[in-house]
Amino acid sequence: MIFTILYHFIFSFIASCSFGFLCRIPNKTIIAGGIVGGAGWLGYYFLSANGYGVFITSFFCSLILSTLSFAYSYIRKFPSTVYFIPGLVPVVPGITFYEVFKELFMGETASAAATFFDVISSSVALACGITIGNILFLIILKPIMNQIKTLRTTS
Repeated sequence: MIFTILYHFIFSFIASCSFGFLCRIPNKTIIAGGIVGGAGWLGYYFLSANGYGVFITSFFCSLILSTLSFAYSYIRKFPSTVYFIPGLVPVVPGITFYEVFKELFMGETASAAATFFDVISSSVALACGITIGNILFLIILKPIMNQIKTLRTTS
């Protein structure tokens, strides 16, 4: 079990860091973007391994991604997109979209329609998770982080 967790985290971390490097995000943020991507992928992996559907897994994955991205952004004073975009790479439904076109070219329109529905629901869930993650950060985490910051400065 621990080997599986490490395996998934390491490869999603490498994918996120590589994409961040290719997109020329600041070098100080590449490792943090990889951690965000690894954490998001682990959330996606655990939920999908336990039988949850595409929408739920994508939603909670992007909720993890956006919350961590905004937290890193607040702490390290960089835009949240430099953490979120590389972190999103492992969970984007790109291969699934490829499968849609492959099924269409093979003449399997019913199967292509079902797979396309998975792509659309995953994309919508990712967008909803980003929005709700931002709201959760602003309502819950940011006030807590401000309290910690004021406690540090007063002591």
